[in-house]
Order: sequence, then C-alpha cells, then structure tokens
Amino acid sequence: MTRQLVCIPVSTSELSALTGETSLNSRRAYTVTPDLLAELEYSADMREDAEYAVLVLASVAGLIEYGERVVVVAEVDPALLEPGEDSPNGECVLTFCPPGAITAWFVDAPGVAVPTLPRGISIDEAWGRPEVQQLLHEHELLWNDVAEYRRA
Repeated sequence: MTRQLVCIPVSTSELSALTGETSLNSRRAYTVTPDLLAELEYSADMREDAEYAVLVLASVAGLIEYGERVVVVAEVDPALLEPGEDSPNGECVLTFCPPGAITAWFVDAPGVAVPTLPRGISIDEAWGRPEVQQLLHEHELLWNDVAEYRRA
C-alpha cells in the first residue's frame, strides 16, 4: 500500500500520541502537495527536499500554534488526508493518525530560545520575521525515533 509522509505539529503534552495514549484526529498537518512543489519550484525528483521543507513548515506552524517546535512524522494511507486551506505551504487535514504509522518526532534541543509569535498569524507572516529566520538558520530540529519514546 502506498503511504504518504505527513508532518504534524503538536505540543509537548501531546507526545503521548506516540504510544496511542493521545489521539491525533482531524489535525492540521503538512505534506508534499502539487501546490507546494510548484510554489518551491521543485521537480518531482526533488521529493526528499520537498519533505524536508514540509518538516520546516510544520515546525513554524507549531511555533505559531503552541509556542514550540515539536513535529510528529507519520506515513499514512493517503485516504486519511483531506485538502487544507494553505496547499502552497503543504497544509492538509489528517483525519486520523494511527499510532503505528508514526515513525519519528522532531524537537528543538533543550535550551533553544524560540520566539513568541502572535497566535493566528500565517506561516508566510511568521516566515518573514527575522527572529523566525534566525531560529531556522541557527537551530536544526533534533530527530527522535519513536522506539526511544515508547521504551521510556
């Protein structure tokens, strides 16, 4: 079965979704869309670059919504995805995220100062802020395997 990679911004308190204790239902998520490929001028063979862009965009969305950059990554059945409002930035709606579909999660290193952004601003508005650009250029998100979380 074909799977679609999605990046889901969450709060730290929702990381229990990695074990199935918290459900991720009807969530705004980010994936590679035809509009995103066109917006970034990526060709179809640049899928890996597009997936990294989706991760970064999801992290900015999390910064706006939760004040932190925590992103859960899953590979889901495309039937679980609905179009989002901001397709050029990869936005979609994930109707349900099966815990077994979650492959990893990303978070800032401890002690990284993140800027406070007004809730409700768009990704494009946040992207244009110097403090967001500084964060993105100076601090890569840390990759974490779900097995590490599930063992803890």
